[in-house]
Amino acid sequence: MIGNRWQRILTMLAVGGAIGACGGSTPTAPSSSGGNGNNVQALASLAFSPSVITIQPNQSVTFVFGSVGHTVTFDAVNGAPDNIATVNSPDANVSVSRTFTTAGTYTYHCSVHTFMTGTVVVGSNSVTPPPAPPPPPPGDPYGRRVP
Repeated sequence: MIGNRWQRILTMLAVGGAIGACGGSTPTAPSSSGGNGNNVQALASLAFSPSVITIQPNQSVTFVFGSVGHTVTFDAVNGAPDNIATVNSPDANVSVSRTFTTAGTYTYHCSVHTFMTGTVVVGSNSVTPPPAPPPPPPGDPYGRRVP
């Protein structure tokens, strides 16, 4: 049997999904699964989650807006996709996808809540590890150096 707390949580999720589905025909209603799993939630608690997401070139990120209006405004760099919504007309209860074709790091913020920031890293962000240290000099079993 589900406890009262979980029952309330499930009810809130069901009601939230029903409200989100009424968000209009364009773009699309929010979804937690998205087509590619590269979702960034614009939360009512005024944060993007996750705040950093890493994808490969030509993949897209879906920005999911809940009941509070937000924007996604990219810093002006080559390869950045179009911004989402404006401070005068923020998006709520919709999901909007952007495709990133060029490797790089793309930072963004919400123009309504300027302290909300996030980053999309496109391409490999791995660093080549330093070379392994040289092996120790030869020695005998007691750790003494052998000439």
